[in-house]
Amino acid sequence: MKCLVEISNDFSSWDDFISTINENPTARQITLESWKRCEKLGMNPKEVKFEFLSSRDLEKKKKENSKLTEISNLYMDSLSMSLANIPHIIALSDNDGWIIEFREKTEELGGIIEGFSLGVNWSEENIGNNGIGTALAMGQPILVYGAEHYGMPDCKCGCIGVPIINNENVIGAIGISVPVEHMNPVKLHSFIACINSIETAMKYINDKFSNTSTGINLAATSELIATAVHDLKNPLSVVRGLGQLGIATSDKARMDNYFDRIINQVDEMNDMVMELLSIFKPEELTPQKVTPLIKDVLNSFQPICTHKNIKLSLVDNVDEYANISKKLLKRAIENLINNAIQAMDNGGSIEVTTEKYKNSILIIIKDTAGGIPEEINETLFEPFSFRRSGGTGLGLFMVYHTITNIHKGKIWFDTELGKGTTFFMKLPITRNVENISVKQFELI
Repeated sequence: MKCLVEISNDFSSWDDFISTINENPTARQITLESWKRCEKLGMNPKEVKFEFLSSRDLEKKKKENSKLTEISNLYMDSLSMSLANIPHIIALSDNDGWIIEFREKTEELGGIIEGFSLGVNWSEENIGNNGIGTALAMGQPILVYGAEHYGMPDCKCGCIGVPIINNENVIGAIGISVPVEHMNPVKLHSFIACINSIETAMKYINDKFSNTSTGINLAATSELIATAVHDLKNPLSVVRGLGQLGIATSDKARMDNYFDRIINQVDEMNDMVMELLSIFKPEELTPQKVTPLIKDVLNSFQPICTHKNIKLSLVDNVDEYANISKKLLKRAIENLINNAIQAMDNGGSIEVTTEKYKNSILIIIKDTAGGIPEEINETLFEPFSFRRSGGTGLGLFMVYHTITNIHKGKIWFDTELGKGTTFFMKLPITRNVENISVKQFELI
């Protein structure tokens, strides 16, 4: 616990710590580093703009983190009861700082209640250093006392935060905020004990899930295959009908037309089968830079973009490695760009940007292709939810599967009908750049 070690080593007592921090808020190295991050992120403490999820996105976040919330509830209740006589907020966030659960007794809490509710973002780039945001940024327990909050010398609230780690990945954080007069580093010990219990419970559930994952994956696989087989019936029926028509005619021109249409239908079925097979085929991941792969994709699309008067550009801000399957990641990016190109007949633009975000590589694909209809936003990444003319209906599902299941990343999008869509893909940075392959055998 670096923050406690730093306090005990550098200050003779808790009163000495308080006195020093009130005179010099960046006396601790850990705070100075946090302030530098906030400054680099362009965070303006005088114009804090709280960012909130929509009701729909909040429900989606809560669903994605339902196991974490269910396990954490008991411990949050226990922590809240231990602070029964003290104004406090106990908040649970996901790994991006979105608040998905909280307990509160907020009277006289130094104004912290302003801008707080479920669905608010408490990451450092949004509200500066704080228990949750800084714990997520540093991946370790953190204590922030009053004036240590970036650009807030009169802040009367203190907070402690602890990241929740599962399988070596930070999956969320819990933060406690109280008035500064009730701050005490001793509370951090019991707080960390609660987090350790949450992590143990998450590991137990994951192990149990892993032991039964074959049955769960088979159920999901069965549903996917059943849907695919149903969709394969359509081109098979067309092929049969065209064959019957071919037998019944002696006109060569008509017969050639029937054969061409049969070939097109068979090609469509073959594409669908190949997409399905790629889901189940084990892939090897190797440490690679993503920029050369993206450049290859853009170069391959440049001729058609020039022909359709579409501006294709790359803004590259990353020089990091990620464990990737070059074939699958390339196909995922191709799919998103190809969909945008297909939707633009009167020119437009597609901009690909790469950025480093915490311990991840962010690939952003922004287009002016008119946006995605609201009625399919919720199901866009589901099999056969979206199918353009000549498509298999599995393309966006494969993109989602590739990013989340194969590469252990995340994908989401923002869209505005009539304007365009921005897709975000987040991949974990790897520090191991040796050519060591990692096999992925998971299905869906």
